[in-house]
Amino acid sequence: MKRTLDICIVSDVHLGTYGCHAKELLNYLKSIKPKVLILNGDFFDIWQFNKKWFPAEHVKVVQRIMKMAMGGTKVYYITGNHDDALRRYSGFSIGNIHLRDSLLIQVNGEQHWIFHGDVFDLVIQYSPLLSKLG
Repeated sequence: MKRTLDICIVSDVHLGTYGCHAKELLNYLKSIKPKVLILNGDFFDIWQFNKKWFPAEHVKVVQRIMKMAMGGTKVYYITGNHDDALRRYSGFSIGNIHLRDSLLIQVNGEQHWIFHGDVFDLVIQYSPLLSKLG
């Protein structure tokens, strides 16, 4: 039996990198049924992405999220620093999948602002080339 959740927030997955724990994430995603799934930045690692290396476990994570969205889960993809190339498409939605730079969401009658923490990183803001080299 899957555990029902109102909201699940997952951050810094870095799909497409060797250090990604896609298998563990996939197991977790299979065990839950959230009403809202928020992918809070750096879900894909565009900085280190190599089209020659994207393991089956990483593909299965994407497939699981697509299945969740088709099953009624609202999925919000919040851009982060490692997937900042997607920011130009912020506001795009298709079905239950929504791409945003930040999200204002109401939980138990209170407003919560969700965004990736890179907005507070001065190196990323003022020297993006230095960030990518690091």
